Amino acid sequence: MIVSSKVTAEYKQTPVVHYLARRFTYRPQTEWLMLVQDGRVLCNGRVCTPDSLVTQGDVVACELPDEPLPDRFDFNYQIVYEDTWLLGINKPGHLLVHDKRRFAQANLIYHLRVRHEPPYPEAALVNRLDKDTSGVVIAARDSQTLRLMQQLFAEQQVTKEYLAVVRGVPSPSSGIIDQPIGPLPSLPGVYRFGVTTEGKTAVTHYETLQTFGSRFALLRLFPKTGRTHQLRVHLQAMGHTIVGDVLYTLPDDAYLAWFEQKQPFPHEPITRQALHCTRVQFEHPHTTRPCTIEASLPADMTSLLKVVAKARD
Repeated sequence: MIVSSKVTAEYKQTPVVHYLARRFTYRPQTEWLMLVQDGRVLCNGRVCTPDSLVTQGDVVACELPDEPLPDRFDFNYQIVYEDTWLLGINKPGHLLVHDKRRFAQANLIYHLRVRHEPPYPEAALVNRLDKDTSGVVIAARDSQTLRLMQQLFAEQQVTKEYLAVVRGVPSPSSGIIDQPIGPLPSLPGVYRFGVTTEGKTAVTHYETLQTFGSRFALLRLFPKTGRTHQLRVHLQAMGHTIVGDVLYTLPDDAYLAWFEQKQPFPHEPITRQALHCTRVQFEHPHTTRPCTIEASLPADMTSLLKVVAKARD
């Protein structure tokens, strides 16, 4: 696999190994040095040496060995909507929507463009979901549609509906969570967000659809803004973390230990956060008609609901 990048202004007259290690942090500097020494790195078409310098405007290309896929990886997505301009995909959990780094081929958008039959080489992501969140992902099939759809999202003209299984039962049973969200100080390798006065405005409407004794509840969620990890953060702030959400359940050190071991989250009946985008609604940017894209609940969340039903008090 060959990857390339254009050197930006901040890297004027920088040793090529330092440039690669700083720009692409998913490999240590020692690995980049070995790739340069093996003649796998080119600058403007010429083979680099460890002494080579790069500067603004240079094009650096590298032949990378194929990486093994992550342990949990699910390509069983479904195209649930298609027209001339848009694709609607029901994304499973355990699938990145995109990744330009180590797993550049192990993601939804690459599979749509290259591996799908037929392929959709023009597909471009309109919205994104966390790797372990399932549900509706929308792709545009041309640049104009992409721009128009991104504008609808930015102007909050898109209604998004999620389902989540949480611990405990919210009181009141429905309401609005209006709390700002921003990044939290965390240990290296942990990227956690939380409710903070310095954060950006974040608003979520919630409704309780079903309760399972006092231990679990099924919620319908309507995020009015699109902050990173918004639903996960807001539910944790309420005291009702999503079942299976390791990041927002464990402290930093325990999370890092779990991550390194690559083991399922102990004592959880699901191997990811039980969060699913079930419906997206908007006015179609070309037909101007109401457009609804729906994604059925995945098997792991259906099984989870059966498990929590048996766990009633």
